[in-house]
Amino acid sequence: MNLWRDRSEVSAPVVAGYVRRSSHMQVDNFSLDAQKRAITEECVRRQLPAPIFYEDDERSARSEQIAKRPAFKRLLEDVQAGRVQVIMVHTLDRWSRNVMVTLQSFRILAEQRTAFVSLSEHIDYSTPEGKLQLTILAAFAAYFSDMLAKHTSKGKGERAAQGLYNGDIPFGYRRTGAKLPPEHNPDTFPGLRMIGEMRMLGTSAEKIADALNAAGYRTGSKRFGDRLFTIDTVNAITRNEFYAAFAPGDDRGTIVYKGQRYRGQHPAAFTYEEWQKIRAGSRMNYNAPHRTEQAHYIYEVSGYIADIHCGLTLRCQGAGKNRYYKDVAKKRQLPCPAGGFLQVRIDDVRLQFGELLQGFQLPDHWREAVRRKMIEAMQQAGLDVQSVEREKERLKLKRSRILKQHRDGYIDDMELQSEMAAVELALRNLEVPEMNGLRLDDIVEAGERLPGIAALWDVATPEERREMVLLMLEPGGLYYDLELKEIAALKPRPAFLPLMRLIEGFIEYKEATGTLVTSRWQRRNRRVPSTLSATWILFSHPQSVLRVKLQQVLEMLEKMPVALPKRRPGPAKPRVSIPREEWPAVLRRIEQGETLRDVAKVYNTSYETVRRVLKTLQSPQGLQSPQGGAAP
Repeated sequence: MNLWRDRSEVSAPVVAGYVRRSSHMQVDNFSLDAQKRAITEECVRRQLPAPIFYEDDERSARSEQIAKRPAFKRLLEDVQAGRVQVIMVHTLDRWSRNVMVTLQSFRILAEQRTAFVSLSEHIDYSTPEGKLQLTILAAFAAYFSDMLAKHTSKGKGERAAQGLYNGDIPFGYRRTGAKLPPEHNPDTFPGLRMIGEMRMLGTSAEKIADALNAAGYRTGSKRFGDRLFTIDTVNAITRNEFYAAFAPGDDRGTIVYKGQRYRGQHPAAFTYEEWQKIRAGSRMNYNAPHRTEQAHYIYEVSGYIADIHCGLTLRCQGAGKNRYYKDVAKKRQLPCPAGGFLQVRIDDVRLQFGELLQGFQLPDHWREAVRRKMIEAMQQAGLDVQSVEREKERLKLKRSRILKQHRDGYIDDMELQSEMAAVELALRNLEVPEMNGLRLDDIVEAGERLPGIAALWDVATPEERREMVLLMLEPGGLYYDLELKEIAALKPRPAFLPLMRLIEGFIEYKEATGTLVTSRWQRRNRRVPSTLSATWILFSHPQSVLRVKLQQVLEMLEKMPVALPKRRPGPAKPRVSIPREEWPAVLRRIEQGETLRDVAKVYNTSYETVRRVLKTLQSPQGLQSPQGGAAP
């Protein structure tokens, strides 16, 4: 049974191929290319369209958090939006190794009537037998993942017991082999010694980072590459016992695994006594408050408030009544027009956001306005409204045929209910406008919640205010001006964006669709006089999507061959003049039919010089020029 057969009456099904690899070190029977090739061949065999691949590289399927696999999360969102009708994977463990994730994802597929095909297990999710087989295989996949994690942990413990390091090679060392200890890297080991010697003198981490950056040292990681040293990286190095001698008088380093210390095979960077001094210097520079009991405090906009000028998320700091959102651009050695060190009290942000919510006033007929704008957006995107009407008529005729078949006895009551429910659901989906996976019902629901959020903000608990922020804004979507101490812009979630576009007091630029700048901040902004200063962060922030796309375009332009205008080849060292005694010969050559360029080659000069000679000879004073003169 093919689940996509009913959908093919309207259009060809969209096939999604999901491929995944846990890590670049994984020894797997099926590489990403092999998975893609098998899925493509299966689509050809079943006469299906070419698949659209969703690829998660170096992503584990053991976790219960779907957000840790971005392509997997995007695929489920496309399924819920109705953009995917068929999903193919090579094996079930490529899809998920967690029972809860498997069952949750297949519940979504069942709700959307999306077919699922696993090439190795021959799973057909449309039948009860397939559902039972799927649950059993998912349980085995979770069992395999747990056993694999257990064996991996056992292998890491054995490796640590043998004195070998687990993970990336620390700064100052270099790899010598898979089962060999690392050795000192002559290029970076002097920088490592600099860190230890400065920390033994009590130097702060900030000054150590500045000295390392000035000396040209950079941190190296497989994920981020070479980056500047910061306070955090210096503190991490001075806490890593890998560099310390295992015992007094020992020249070998230390391996720590799950709290157990082992004698390493690698050479130590610091003696046992030097490491004790380094730790003492670190404790001397540690200024955090010491609490007997760690308190848990809820920051309402943590992870959602960012600096408008540099785009970096502000960090939560402080204790008691003195709590702040602080810009850490300077600490992270990143440029920021506002300095990168300013901060704002959390109480001020809470009050200002509450006042902003109180000013949200939707128009009287906002539901009809949103519906009209969605229809306009659909027409601009090329969606044919007439085809939607034709589809409605087709479904109504189908409903009439189903009723007639039931009256004639061709289908029973249960089949009638299921078929009628499917038709009614399809009709309802066509009645409600949908654009980019966003339905009108979702926007209406968000609009009905908006007044309640504004009314309850001041009396809600920190946990409840936190939930309101998560519901309304995208991560990093509250842009704050730390110089003016006011909210500069908002980036609402898709359901709230059409509503907030209807509210007065916001400005949206084409260069940054989806980011709404407050008109009050727009008038007061003095950092950049340009009217696009609020959207410039989307290009200046190192991790912004627009900046990445801009860099890709620039790199592509650099690789493209540049068509330079070709000049005619001339003499390597042209003479700037022709002696006067050669002028009659030049005139005879021209009269005999030679071109200016041919004559110029004979005298190793440019044709312009020959032209000036002829012009001079044709003038009345040309023959009376002084002897020994040259061409002008």
